[in-house]
Amino acid sequence: MKHIKLLSTDFLKLEYNAVDDYILANWQGALTNEAIMQGYEDILFFLKKEYCHKLLDNHYEVQGLWAELAEWCAYNWYPRAEAAGLVYHSVIYSQSHFSRLSTDQAIKLVQKGIVKGFDTFEDAENWLKSF
Repeated sequence: MKHIKLLSTDFLKLEYNAVDDYILANWQGALTNEAIMQGYEDILFFLKKEYCHKLLDNHYEVQGLWAELAEWCAYNWYPRAEAAGLVYHSVIYSQSHFSRLSTDQAIKLVQKGIVKGFDTFEDAENWLKSF
């Protein structure tokens, strides 16, 4: 079994890819700040539980602006994720212009770590598989 389902909510589905050893986070919809924060806390929980060092963070179906959480993601969540073992983090950009801007802002604020944005699932996954 390649994908193990970890969590499913209205806005986030988490799976563990046991073959390629990464967590896949599929986000969707117009997200509240609370939903985003809860979702990233759930991701952190499963990074620890699965002893996983790679995250494929799929924002393709996300709508809207969440730039006010970019600092929280970069300065609060990301250091805790790194402490839990996250090393490689690929992000698939949203189709939404404003969501893409928010993602870019968060990526630029990350001070340590290896995080990179991609336009397609295939590119994001291939980059993670290269490590």
